[in-house]
Amino acid sequence: MAYSGITRQLGFAAALAFSTSNAAGAEEVTEIRLLEMGGIAGDAVQAAYVDPFVRKTNIKLVRENPASLGKIKAMVESGNPTADMVLVTDGWLAQAKEEGLLEPLDWEAIDPAPIMPGARDDYAIGWSYASAVMAWNTDARTPETWADFWNTADFPGKRSLPDNPSIVLPIALIADGVAMDELYPLDLDRAFKKLEEIRPAVSVWWTSAGQSAQLLIDKEVSYGITYNGRVYGKPNVDFTFNQAYLELSWWGVPKGVSPERKLAAMKFFHETTLPENEAVFMEMVPYSGASTELDALLPEEKRADFPTTAGNAELQWTADRAEWQKVASEAEKRWQQFKLGL
Repeated sequence: MAYSGITRQLGFAAALAFSTSNAAGAEEVTEIRLLEMGGIAGDAVQAAYVDPFVRKTNIKLVRENPASLGKIKAMVESGNPTADMVLVTDGWLAQAKEEGLLEPLDWEAIDPAPIMPGARDDYAIGWSYASAVMAWNTDARTPETWADFWNTADFPGKRSLPDNPSIVLPIALIADGVAMDELYPLDLDRAFKKLEEIRPAVSVWWTSAGQSAQLLIDKEVSYGITYNGRVYGKPNVDFTFNQAYLELSWWGVPKGVSPERKLAAMKFFHETTLPENEAVFMEMVPYSGASTELDALLPEEKRADFPTTAGNAELQWTADRAEWQKVASEAEKRWQQFKLGL
């Protein structure tokens, strides 16, 4: 009998016990580990998804952070993954799949509640939509577009941008007049030329989402790119969803995780699809879940706060992961040279 059939008939705890007692040398799973981003988003993951999973399965779940593609690659190459589940950004997913860093998912075992079609992949499950937005100090002049952001004469002040070409290069093209639905394939020459214009105003190329927000909160920069949830409700900081990058975060299982641990991961992924759990997450962090049944659970006055509600999704652009992967190696090499001023 397949594990997924057992799960439906007996429930997860009984199915896992069955796998342990009926497979020679099968591992008894009492603890699994999750590599995520930390911060308030990590706290929200704990309350919304980890706690219900632990209550239902009696399996301890340990969170580690921050996640990075480099960490995932290192643990897979070691042959002994130290995490059973990993956060994978939109920008990492194509590369992770190409390099064979992820196990294929068992969607029958996940048995998801209804989620958006774009949140299903053979190797990952989408669980949270966030927006990389244009943000600013409220004592600075309010920009409306990336062209304004690039206009340091009329919008003076220091800038901060992510040390991430998959985000910055498309935004540079938008600032140069490229329509959001015509970004791909990326014109790297045009993007880097546009970046040269703003380089003198960039004081920090940030490496963590927490850092991106703190730079604005502490007024170390006047304008920056950050994630909507990081500055939502923060004093003296405002942002817009206009021309923002709508990014889907994914969960995956690193290559080499045992079948028993992978089965436990599928049950955790199930918890991330339940609208009632997603609503708990969204009470703590204004990132949208992937459920198609959220509207009825959200107060009407709060819907405009989330990346995919109240028409906000239509204001933003999304990445073409396959097209990005075609130029990722060249873009990364040129990116490093650009930062060094070569």
